[in-house]
Amino acid sequence: MTKTRPERRLAAIVAADVVGYSRMMEQDEVGTLNRLKDFERKVVEPAVEEHFGRIVKRMGDGYIVQFQSIVSAVECAMEWQKASDAQITFRIGVNLGDVIVEDDDIYGEGVNLAARLESVANPGEILVSEDVFRQSGGKVSATFQDLGEKTLKNISEPVRVFRLASDEPNSPDTLAGRPADDAQTSWKVATVLVSPFRHLGSGGDAASLASGLTETLAAALAHFEEFKIIDPGSATHKISNLGTLDAGRQLGVEYVLEGLVQISGQKVRVGVQLIDVASGSRVWSDTINREFEDAFELQDDITAFVASTMSDAVGEEWAKAILAKPDAALDPHEQMIRGLQLLHRGNPKDCANARAFFDKLVQSDPNGMFPKLCLCWTYASELSGGWPLGREDALEFSLREMRDLMRRYPRSAHIHRLVSRLCIFDGDHAQGVAHAERAYELNPYNSDMMMALGLAKLWNGEHDTAVVLLEKAFSTNRYAPDVFKIYLALAYYLTSRFDDGLKLFDSIEGTTSVTQIYRILNLVGLQQIEEAKAEAQSWLNNNAGLKLGDAQSINSFRHQEDREQIFAALRMAGLSQ
Repeated sequence: MTKTRPERRLAAIVAADVVGYSRMMEQDEVGTLNRLKDFERKVVEPAVEEHFGRIVKRMGDGYIVQFQSIVSAVECAMEWQKASDAQITFRIGVNLGDVIVEDDDIYGEGVNLAARLESVANPGEILVSEDVFRQSGGKVSATFQDLGEKTLKNISEPVRVFRLASDEPNSPDTLAGRPADDAQTSWKVATVLVSPFRHLGSGGDAASLASGLTETLAAALAHFEEFKIIDPGSATHKISNLGTLDAGRQLGVEYVLEGLVQISGQKVRVGVQLIDVASGSRVWSDTINREFEDAFELQDDITAFVASTMSDAVGEEWAKAILAKPDAALDPHEQMIRGLQLLHRGNPKDCANARAFFDKLVQSDPNGMFPKLCLCWTYASELSGGWPLGREDALEFSLREMRDLMRRYPRSAHIHRLVSRLCIFDGDHAQGVAHAERAYELNPYNSDMMMALGLAKLWNGEHDTAVVLLEKAFSTNRYAPDVFKIYLALAYYLTSRFDDGLKLFDSIEGTTSVTQIYRILNLVGLQQIEEAKAEAQSWLNNNAGLKLGDAQSINSFRHQEDREQIFAALRMAGLSQ
């Protein structure tokens, strides 16, 4: 098969450098070389092999090493430092990031950041990025110390850096030096074990795809702020000896993701299932059928589908678990879930009720990220729909709060996603698109980030690009909420695909002010004027007091002609600004 583009993958990278190498070479060239070779033979190579890593580069006094498992990368780095002495001491940086694979070498931001972390480490130190901390916290025998944000050479944004401070067990909630506000007591992440995918048959393609999917899924899911991932490489022996569920129970995870790959000719079938470890019940399962054309595109496509769908499947499972609970009996995390359920219904009353939950959580957890993020989403929803605002300065307040959060969590895709929307509502389309692009860069496997970028492009006047992104978001997530269909219907209207837009409303549950407006637009586009007028009258009956001129979702287009096209259609149906 012809490789049509560079191979990209997420990988854990260790960059290590011997302290004082040039000085030692000046003083004793032969002795220094021998000591380093001896250390490499006795420590570096065995440690890398034991942790399933690969030495990508040897640079005289340093190494670049690639690992499938973040935990393995950190543990290997710790072994190096433990074995070092006054003669051989390392500075080490560890990062999780996107790399480009070319022959036996790797390049890209993931490697660059690991190298920059290594360059600012003190002798004997291991510095790691925030993504590494999030995925290894609680799984390695070390305490992490939060050093705050650092500006690193040739890295565009400040990076939050952590130091491995001791050999005591750590957890994100008892982190030495980590601000208490990061404990996020109102939101718990789901712990997931990605079990190595199995394959049927003896063909090499199936085995290669199974292995590749295991690796990319574990790495991709690490970008979801909703998950803490147990990497397959660190659990292989437990799974082999105990079986997947028992291994999951021993590791203390909530969910296990399993998969089976089959290939017949050019057809690929991947079966996946997410299992609740405590009950052994299946939370979600699916069968994915694809054509085997480009192996890397196929792997990325399936990874995005599984990761995005799994994220919403876990959220739905949590929502089901509290369905019968009264509000007064909910703990803080459950209050978050209840609030999100209400917010997603997409109407003013439920949005206001959701805000009451989030407001209460912000008061009890004033520095937590998720309560404040969700609170500001309620204001963004009101601005979008033109609903009554919970506060007069909703836009200014939300922008201020989100920019403050962004300074503390610069790599949160969810924050950039909301800031994108708020900037566009504020008339700054360039910043709106930039933040949406950043959200997508931070988590390209999340359908929410695909939708955010598609919507930003739509408001910016890039209609065709928007349709591609919104269609991708919709097809990537089996649990895609109705809002995905709603915004895609708006994009179809602006690209004159009225019939496609109208069909989307057949599967939308319930009626909201926004869904009615977008349905009216596509009805007018199809010249079904009488039906559009009937829908408009229904909108007027259901939304007394609302003004279309207040609805930012149809007033935030960068180009006047887009706004004129929308309001001309609404006037034909009998609605005015």
